[in-house]
Amino acid sequence: MKKILIIIILLGAIMTLNANGYKLPADEIVEIYDTQRNPYIQFIQFENFGLEINYQLHQTLEQLAEPSLKLAGKDISKRLNAHLESYPIYKMNIFDLKDKSRIPIQLPENAKIRNIVISNDNKKAALLNETENGVQLIITDLETGKCKVFTNFLINDILNDGIICWLNDNENILLEIIPEEHGNEPDKPVVPQSPIIEETYGKKSTVRTYQHLLQNKHDEALFDHYFTSQIISLNTENGKIKHIGKPAVFGEVKPSPDNEYLYIEQIQRPYSYMFPYYRFPKEFEIWDIDGMLVKPLLSRPLQDEIPIGGTCTGPRNFGWQPLKDASLIWVEALDEGDPKNKVEHRDKIMRISSPKTEIAEGLFRTEHRFSGIQWSEAEDELIYYEYDRDKLWRKGWLFEIGNKPKLIYDLSTHDEYNDPGNLVQRKTKRAGYVFIKGGDCVYYQNNTGATPKGNFPYLAKFNLATKEKNILFRSQEGHHETIQSFVDDSLNKIIIKSEDQVTPPNYFLIDLNSGKREEITNYPNNFKQLSELTKEMITYIRKDGIPLSGEFYLPADYKKGDRLPLVINAYPQEFADSTTAGQITITSNKFIRFSGASVRYFALQGYAVLTKASIPIVGDPQTVNETFIEQTVNSVEAAIKYLDERGIIDPNRVGITGHSYGAFMVANVLAHSDLCAAGIAKSGAYNRTLTPFGFQSERRTFWKAKDFYLEVSPFAHAEKITEPILLIHGEDDPNSGTYPMQSRRFYQALQGNGGTAKLVILPYEGHAYRARKSGLHVLAEMIEWFDRFVKSKKE
Repeated sequence: MKKILIIIILLGAIMTLNANGYKLPADEIVEIYDTQRNPYIQFIQFENFGLEINYQLHQTLEQLAEPSLKLAGKDISKRLNAHLESYPIYKMNIFDLKDKSRIPIQLPENAKIRNIVISNDNKKAALLNETENGVQLIITDLETGKCKVFTNFLINDILNDGIICWLNDNENILLEIIPEEHGNEPDKPVVPQSPIIEETYGKKSTVRTYQHLLQNKHDEALFDHYFTSQIISLNTENGKIKHIGKPAVFGEVKPSPDNEYLYIEQIQRPYSYMFPYYRFPKEFEIWDIDGMLVKPLLSRPLQDEIPIGGTCTGPRNFGWQPLKDASLIWVEALDEGDPKNKVEHRDKIMRISSPKTEIAEGLFRTEHRFSGIQWSEAEDELIYYEYDRDKLWRKGWLFEIGNKPKLIYDLSTHDEYNDPGNLVQRKTKRAGYVFIKGGDCVYYQNNTGATPKGNFPYLAKFNLATKEKNILFRSQEGHHETIQSFVDDSLNKIIIKSEDQVTPPNYFLIDLNSGKREEITNYPNNFKQLSELTKEMITYIRKDGIPLSGEFYLPADYKKGDRLPLVINAYPQEFADSTTAGQITITSNKFIRFSGASVRYFALQGYAVLTKASIPIVGDPQTVNETFIEQTVNSVEAAIKYLDERGIIDPNRVGITGHSYGAFMVANVLAHSDLCAAGIAKSGAYNRTLTPFGFQSERRTFWKAKDFYLEVSPFAHAEKITEPILLIHGEDDPNSGTYPMQSRRFYQALQGNGGTAKLVILPYEGHAYRARKSGLHVLAEMIEWFDRFVKSKKE
């Protein structure tokens, strides 16, 4: 009897351990989750070859668990002196478009390539490879696939710019490496060197809730240790190294087009415990190519007084003019960086013709905030853009320096139907980019191609003088086809990626003159079980008349007349007008393939699934969120009503999910309606008093709109949430506003008010979940939760 009792106790203990360990969903889901994706091809613009790339599908939990540091807003691997790449490349081929042959790139065993930079003549590639000891440089010959590995130094890739660029001779390359005198990591003192002290004297510092900031003097020492790098020029043929300047903590480093000068940003002390590294004090300078100071540009203090939605005072956005030898361009605010100040012009754009020029010239001024510039093939011709935050509007102006600008682009930032797309550009021999222009005509590549009937990407020739648009290529009906590259300078031959619901993405060569289509690849369908699902784009109307849309899935064995449980997944978006709020920006013509812990897996478990359900929040940008709850609830109600009227779903068995701002939406829907039987909220924020200086697009602080902040905080309405809610959060979430305490405190509020809730904290995970174990566990938790509280719900 005692033996039986002991066995029962042991079995109970084992079951408890299994229940609390990492879970797996159904075998079918695990199989799909682990299915390797087909490679993709990174084509080289205006060349007859590309790089066929295979990448690692998931990180392991062991990889995420290796020693790391969280400093000044960055999460870095101590082994790599860099962030851990989520999807490193392990295999590459040189793919020849002429004969469809493949030449393997001879990568080291167990390679994990994190970055690829092609030389200006397209004959070499610089690769960064993760090794046990750090990040190594590999130089690859793009004709033979042979590789040269440099082992006498390690790259400092901590700010994602370890490869600065190839120089114009295509032989030398600029790099940031770990200094030779790097030494060991500073020891943490047993006794703190000082208390942590911060002071403020009347400054208005509207600080977003940044994560992973410096905490003490030891963190400052660690920051110096890991972020400091040495700029070098490496001759990739003979291996000769030239040191440029002294080691420092560098921000951007940009060589001038003639390679005679370097634009340099250096991060300076005193460091801040309230802001990430990019807000730290900086020195902006111009060096010669040997590292000698030529011209100091600016000493910028800590950026701790930038208004919400504003910018810094003084020069910003430095960059070289691509077709001049060494002309430097920058922007300066004319409104003290504050969008609330009423001024005739917000920004001015300045230039010095060379680093030795003493007086800068003004090129133009913008009525609204400057938002970007693109240079033409003509030396002093450009298109500049400005952004009106009050109307959420964007304008583009064609401008030849010395003449008057001409308006060519004038529409809402949310107007996908009329957005022309991206200007087709080419890389110059000196590593700059200019847009292609023949006479008055430019070319636009629009890989969204939004229309009221769905997305149909296109390539267009656009006359800037007459505004006439000539469509050169458009995705065919029933397919989703995007422009990938041009084969030659004539622009008459393009490479597209084509897919439909049951055919995976493959590449084709299109002759625009003849219309001839030639197959380049024939990758197989690795997800045939998903191809059996029914997928459609649906449209429906909200009670205020705004059209809504979504991507809708049904199980393969669905029979007409069956009433299925429904899962809705959504992410709210803000709009200034109802016209653009109702635009359709999705398509049903993409190949059905899931990634990560996709909610679409529910379609394999007997659910109807509505993803990308539009939740437009429409109104004045200053106060649009006042009606966030009403518009969100009405959007969810409209989706349920539509699918109910079609006889597809059971309106009493609806679950709602969302991630980040979508999680915030889920909690509010449960708090302020009875539309859904249960919810799943991942990596969300629920108490807006913990994000007091704004969130998402909210421009007011807590102290300017206290009632509003409390009203939209699900935490403040925890007693109203009677439906079960599953909360999932990454333990190391660095995202501004969604730190894990949000989910912990919300769970405690629900628990304290007698709610039904479950909290899952994922070790080593951030805002998104990268490890295989984590992703599968999330799927298991989600399916188990909705099976229990949605699918099995009774009247």
